[in-house]
Amino acid sequence: MADEVVWSSGKLVHKNVTDKVVSGIEKGTLKEVHAIVVHQTGAATAGSSFSSYNAGNNGAHFLIDKDGTIYQTARIDQKCWHVGNIRSRCQEMKTCTPDELKELNALLFKKGESYSARIRNVSQRETAKSYPERYPTNEDSIGIEIVGAFDAKAQKYDSVNKEQNNSLSWLVEVLEAKFSLADDDVYAHGKIGYKQPSEGSSAEWKKP
Repeated sequence: MADEVVWSSGKLVHKNVTDKVVSGIEKGTLKEVHAIVVHQTGAATAGSSFSSYNAGNNGAHFLIDKDGTIYQTARIDQKCWHVGNIRSRCQEMKTCTPDELKELNALLFKKGESYSARIRNVSQRETAKSYPERYPTNEDSIGIEIVGAFDAKAQKYDSVNKEQNNSLSWLVEVLEAKFSLADDDVYAHGKIGYKQPSEGSSAEWKKP
C-alpha cells in the first residue's frame, strides 16, 4: 500500500474511500474483530442498498460499487447485522466428532420444527463456540458488501467485476493489517451462511 492509511474514530481516511456512514445500521459496540465476511447486495445499484441502510435495516461496514468505488457505511468499532445464521464449521469441514455430528443432525432434522427454527438452533449452538472453531458472526466480524444483482431464475449472483475485485483486494489488505488477520480469516457469505451459495463466490481478494 503506497499511500498511508489513517484511522479516525472508526473511519478509514484515504483517497480510495468515500465516507457514507449510516448510523442506523450500527447496532452497538464491536468489541473484537476476528474475520471479514464478503457479501453481495442482491441489487443492481448502490442506491438500492443505501435506501435500505437509511431505513435502518441490515447493513455492512463497507460497500463496493460497480465502478470499484468504496463507501464506508459503518464505523469499524460498531456491529452491523450482516451475517445471519451460520453453518456448523466442523460439519462443513468434515471434522466433527461422532457425538457432535449426532447432535447437529438432531437439530437439523428435528421433526415438527420449521426449517428456519432448525437452522437458527444450529447457529445458536455454533455461536457458543470460540473463533476459529466456528464461522464469524455479527459479534466479531467486518462486513463488506459488493453491488451485484441476484437472478432468481438462475439462482445466481452477478459475477464480481475486475474493478470491484481490485477494490476488494485493497480493502481486505488494509483491514487485515488493521486487525492482524490472514486471508484464511476472510469468508464469502455463501460459504458460511444459509442463503445463496453463489453469494461472493466470484469475489477475489487473495494476492496471486
